[in-house]
Amino acid sequence: MKLILKFYYIVAFILFYLSMLVEANLIIAYDILTPKLSIKPGFIKVPLTLKSNFGLLLFSNLLSMTPGSLSIDITDNRKTMLVHVLYHTTEDKMLKEFEKIQNKIKRITE
Repeated sequence: MKLILKFYYIVAFILFYLSMLVEANLIIAYDILTPKLSIKPGFIKVPLTLKSNFGLLLFSNLLSMTPGSLSIDITDNRKTMLVHVLYHTTEDKMLKEFEKIQNKIKRITE
């Protein structure tokens, strides 16, 4: 039963990530094709809740593969990640999105 649940979480995460990837690409494409750029680049410090090396690797790689975001650095104590974003909105909204991604990664790695 546990294996089936883990498989479900992996498939759900892949679908979730693919939808995020498509959405990010559409936003970037729209911004490129319109005359006025609406980018608001900035840095955000993301608290890390992931403990496993694989979870951190997956999180940082997935962020970097998504257009508009790039993981820059992880603190030595592995509690915070510096992320560059192309579309900086409210910090609370962005932190909730990053937390949502981390929670989904936790389900498949821990």
